[in-house]
Amino acid sequence: MHEKATETQLRIGARNPFVFAEHKLNEKIMWKKMSSGQKRKKLEEAFGMPYDQLFDPKNNSPLFVKTGDMRPCNTVSNPLWAPNPEGSSYFITSRAFNDPVQGDLPDCYFTAALSSMAFLNMIPDNKPLPSPPELPNTYLFNFFSSAGGSAQPVKITYNLPLDRATNKYRYSKSFTAGEIWVALYEKAFASWVGARTDTPDYSKICTGDPVTALLNLTGKNTSRYSTTAYTGTQIFDIIKSKCNPATKKVLSPMVAYTYDPRIPPIPPGITYTDGTIVGNHSYSVLGFYGDSYIVMRNPWGQKGAGQGSGTVLGDPVGLPTGTLASGIWNNINLADANDAIFGLKSDVFRNYFKGFGWVSL
Repeated sequence: MHEKATETQLRIGARNPFVFAEHKLNEKIMWKKMSSGQKRKKLEEAFGMPYDQLFDPKNNSPLFVKTGDMRPCNTVSNPLWAPNPEGSSYFITSRAFNDPVQGDLPDCYFTAALSSMAFLNMIPDNKPLPSPPELPNTYLFNFFSSAGGSAQPVKITYNLPLDRATNKYRYSKSFTAGEIWVALYEKAFASWVGARTDTPDYSKICTGDPVTALLNLTGKNTSRYSTTAYTGTQIFDIIKSKCNPATKKVLSPMVAYTYDPRIPPIPPGITYTDGTIVGNHSYSVLGFYGDSYIVMRNPWGQKGAGQGSGTVLGDPVGLPTGTLASGIWNNINLADANDAIFGLKSDVFRNYFKGFGWVSL
C-alpha cells in the first residue's frame, strides 16, 4: 500500500565499515586497489568477526546501534573542534552526487538523502572558503520540520569534531579531497536536530528516516511505499514511472531502506551477508536499468566484497545469480566494484528492502 510519510518514523542506521575499519586499525587503507578477498580479510581483521556476519544487525555487529537502545550511539568523545587537517584547502565546488561518503556515524539515512539531492543538482551554491581558513566564515543552512513549512535556518563554521587521539575527522566527507560541503551539511543537520550550536552533539542524528530526511532538506511533500504490498515487477514500474524515460534517471530525490532483522516482521529467510545489501541501511535510488533492475547508490562510497575477484564484484553472498546488473548506465559501469552504484533485480529489492520513497518537486 501507499503510505503517508507521517505514518512511519524509522530508525535506520549502519556505520560505514570501510571508514570505521580505518579508525579501528589506525591506518589509511587503499580499498579501491584491493581485491574482494583482500577487502574481506581486512574487514574481518578490524572487527574480529566473519565477513558474512558483519552486515546483519542480528549478529551484534559494531556497525549497528544496540537493540533496545536505538537512538544513542558512540560518537567521538570530547572532540577537538577545528578545520579538517586532511585537506590543504577548504572549498565547496561540484556538489556531485558521488561526493557524499558516510563516515563511522550510523547516519546513512541522511547521507543517502543528501546524495539523492545532489544527483538532481539540488544542493545550493555556497561561497568558497579562503585558504587558509579565517574566522568567522559561517555558513547558513535551511531545514524543514514539515512539508510546506517555513525554513528553519542554522549557522555553523567550518570547524569539525576531530578525534583528539588521532587528530582525524571520522564522520561524513566528500569523495573529492579537501571539499567540505558534505561535512558541513552533516554538522548543520546535527545542530538543527539538537541544540543549534556550532559544536553539536552528533549522537542526536544516529539513526533516522531517509524519507523524512528528504523532507527536512527540501520542505516538500513525500511519498512512501511499503514493498510488502507489491510484487517486484510492480515496484520496478512504480520507480520507472518517476524517471525520465530517455535518461532512465529519477525525476525527484528518492531513497530506499532495508529491514532491521531485530524488529519483526520481516520476510522469511532474509539475512544480510554482504556489503552490497546491508541490513538497517539506507540507499539513494538513481533510476532504472533494463526491464527489471533498480539503480542505487550505497552512501559508503563503494560496494562490498562479494563473490567476485580483482576489481569485478560478483553477486552478493547467498543471493541468486543475476541479482546485480552488469552493463553501462549513463556512462557508469554497474559491475565496477570500485564505486557505490549498482543495479539490483527488482524481485530481490522487494525481498530485502522494507520500503522506498521520494519528495515531490
